[in-house]
Amino acid sequence: MLVTDESSYARYSKLQQNDVPSLKWHILLDSPSSDFTKWNVLTAEMLKRHPVKLLPFDYSWAPEGAVIICFTSGTTGKPKGVTLSHGALIIQSLAKIAIVGYNEDDVYLHTAPLFHIGGLSSAMTMLMVGGCHVLMPKFDAESAVDAIEQYAVTSFITVPAIMASLISIIRHKETWQGGDTVKKILNGGGSLSHELIKDTSIFFHKAKLISAYGMTETCSSLTFLTLYEPMHETTSQSLQAFGVAGSKLIHQQQGVCVGKAAPHIELKISADASGHIGRILTRGPHIMLR
Repeated sequence: MLVTDESSYARYSKLQQNDVPSLKWHILLDSPSSDFTKWNVLTAEMLKRHPVKLLPFDYSWAPEGAVIICFTSGTTGKPKGVTLSHGALIIQSLAKIAIVGYNEDDVYLHTAPLFHIGGLSSAMTMLMVGGCHVLMPKFDAESAVDAIEQYAVTSFITVPAIMASLISIIRHKETWQGGDTVKKILNGGGSLSHELIKDTSIFFHKAKLISAYGMTETCSSLTFLTLYEPMHETTSQSLQAFGVAGSKLIHQQQGVCVGKAAPHIELKISADASGHIGRILTRGPHIMLR
């Protein structure tokens, strides 16, 4: 099954039916045109009006087989393709459900692209729990803030730059309703500054803020750390609690804490003889293939 919209027409038009023998259905998110005649074409409206009885499938169960080649961010070099298994994505989803607490009542805003492991693994998690997805064609802070209010969003993921841009927009709004609906924020891709954590606790005062540490090669998150958890209904009481614990959490003398390992993760810190240089080793079903 291939799902496309107007933006992917140029790529889709280059495909020939024989190029992908397994492709049986084409879901078109826009109105169909005369050009879309190669496969069985369905639109979202058609699916709503007439539930389609699909042909029987031949299911194959291959948890250790490859499901996707996901490219790294290229932070320290050229992006590299990482082969991940079905099992790794499932295990990662279960970890996020257990630690972040996603459930079927969540309304999840896709702030991260689905071709990065953070956005992809979180999307899979929301599919697993049966939550509601709010999609944007491309991240834009103003559009994201509007979407949070319009759809009563309960959860989203960030990186420090995304969080900073959201806070910047919210700070200048006359009224802000999103603080009452957002309950879970998962940060990755870098540490949030003390100021950003404090601002998040003000503008998203009902949200649990969790930071994750991981990489594409481990199918997203290895460890999780709670940075802020609202302990009372009132913002002022929560901030007092944050002022005591938060400052100790962020300004550490000996290094940076990235939290505890997820349930499926084995971690080991292996240091050299001097004890100053080391490696973080990990093994388990979350590891990339080959």
